[in-house]
Amino acid sequence: MINNIGNSAQRLKLAVAVVLSGVVISVLVSVRIWSLSIDQHNLLIKRTSMAKSELIEHHFASSMPAIINALERMRNRWIARKGPPFSEWQLDAQDYVNDHAGLRAVEWVNKDYIVKWVVPLEGNESAVDLDLTFEANRKHALDQARDLKTYTLSKPVQLVQGGKGFLAYFPIFVGSEFEGFILGVFDVSLLVDSLLPHKFIEDHNIEILSGNEVMYSKKEAERTYDERTGHTHSFTLYDVKWDIAVWPRKIKAGTEDSNIHYIALVNGVLISLLAGVALFYLLKSLISESIISAKDAEHKATLENAIDGIITLDSNGVIRSVNGTAEQIFDRQRGNLIGQKLSVLFAEPYKTDYEQCVWREEQLGEGCVEIGKVQRVAGMLKNGHVFPLDLGITTFEIHKEQLFCCVVKDMSIAVKLAEEKEKLIQQLSKSNEELDNFAYIASHDLKEPLRAIQNHACFLKEDYEPILGSDGVYKLDRLVYLGAKMERLISDLMYYSRLGREEPDMARFNMVSAIKSTKSRLSEALEEHNVVVTFSSDFPAVYGNRTRIEELLYNLIVNGYKYNLSDKKAINIRFDENLKAFCVEDNGIGIDSQFGNDVFKIFKRLNSPKKFGEGSGAGLTIAQKIVERHGGRIWYESELGSGTRFYFTLKDDNQNNEGQ
Repeated sequence: MINNIGNSAQRLKLAVAVVLSGVVISVLVSVRIWSLSIDQHNLLIKRTSMAKSELIEHHFASSMPAIINALERMRNRWIARKGPPFSEWQLDAQDYVNDHAGLRAVEWVNKDYIVKWVVPLEGNESAVDLDLTFEANRKHALDQARDLKTYTLSKPVQLVQGGKGFLAYFPIFVGSEFEGFILGVFDVSLLVDSLLPHKFIEDHNIEILSGNEVMYSKKEAERTYDERTGHTHSFTLYDVKWDIAVWPRKIKAGTEDSNIHYIALVNGVLISLLAGVALFYLLKSLISESIISAKDAEHKATLENAIDGIITLDSNGVIRSVNGTAEQIFDRQRGNLIGQKLSVLFAEPYKTDYEQCVWREEQLGEGCVEIGKVQRVAGMLKNGHVFPLDLGITTFEIHKEQLFCCVVKDMSIAVKLAEEKEKLIQQLSKSNEELDNFAYIASHDLKEPLRAIQNHACFLKEDYEPILGSDGVYKLDRLVYLGAKMERLISDLMYYSRLGREEPDMARFNMVSAIKSTKSRLSEALEEHNVVVTFSSDFPAVYGNRTRIEELLYNLIVNGYKYNLSDKKAINIRFDENLKAFCVEDNGIGIDSQFGNDVFKIFKRLNSPKKFGEGSGAGLTIAQKIVERHGGRIWYESELGSGTRFYFTLKDDNQNNEGQ
């Protein structure tokens, strides 16, 4: 069978190769025939363009000498008559203009290069009394004709009458006396239109250039020169170089198109398409089988390696398949499970329930199993050991047969962890209770002896001050001071401990209101220390315990003016949009970078109490604990001598914010 499969695969590969080769060859031949046909077609059109460009040159070159000779005869008559009357000259000039369509005007230019006579006058009024020295090309041609005493043609110019053309200058010398020029004004557009038949211009686009300047253009606006079907041609006439470009118009090109190459191309494409369709359906069938096989293998691998156990049942509750995880959970081989009832995997009372269960989707919810829900049951290993198990059952159909999918998860470890967690919670509750008792003892029983020591020291001072002397009184005062300090330390320590264990009431409140309340509480101290507290009004809403937040602000403000040597102490409270954090900034002494986070250590004093006053050193520690209990963090930025900025964030409760 394996050999047959191998031979079939080889034959399939060979067939595919033959079909593909035929398709490729057919397409290549079709494209080649089409390309040759297009090339031949374009060549015929190009030859037509070439012939017509040469025809334009022929007409151009053959017509110009006749006009030049006529103008030269006119110049000669002037010399013979030693200047004819204007009326006679006018009639003569009008005949030449009428006989030669490209000759727009005949003019007489006096020896000062100023146009005096013009025929015809209509349409050429702007040329009368025109000083021809205004343009370099004209003046150069005039000078050359006068000096050489022979006619010359100017380079292409913009005619003062409008349009583009060139000028022919015929110098007049009567004896040795220079009397000006006979000047012929040639309009290139009129000249070319008179030389070419209307059908010629209709069929082809024409451009005539001289010196890279377009002198004549009759072309379709959207159709540019195409090298494949057009032809450019250059020739020189009377020392002026002309370039002619001719290419077919769109309508002309369309009428001359041949359909042979398109037929060949379509034929080749159709053959290729038919072969491709046949190949497509052949490969589609094979690929579909391959995909189905791969998907089936993928699904089997997914089920086999799933984290949870998966068991499928038929409509009678009999096991059809078991994955590897289910084998491990129940410590049984799948060969021993397939064909058994599902109930063999469970302990009582679930074993009996599943034995009596009617495995119909509409009846499963009646006592034994609920479809689509997970329930905690008791599984049983092969050795009889019972363990907790989560079971979920869903139903599906294959070929109209109702089947069931059971997903099982061993919950032994989870249940054990839950039990251990409950024990730890109970132990923690007991520890918290003991800690509360200790706090009560520390705050009550420890403070009582301290107060007694302070009182007795005061009594000794009052009764025996003369006997004790100054040294004895100092020691008693010191004893009272240390007792009071010890009492404050105990109070701060107990308060710090309570902060870490309490669950404060949380609510949404206005930060500006909290700042104003704290500022009011500190009003006397702020006035005494010459402190100005400023704050912005654009704070976001805060979710937390207002009492604790006010205490946080209290500690940061006090810290800001306590460690401050400025005459005018300034504290600013704002919200930093970039950091998304609240900021309390002061102009105090700053914090040396070497201390790092030591400022938040309890009872850590960084500065001399004699210089900055007494304190327990717990203020910033308490502030940090309040921020942490609100799910935020606190940090600072400072340079020694340049003030300090304390930043803190508070965890935002979106659910509560939206609810309010």
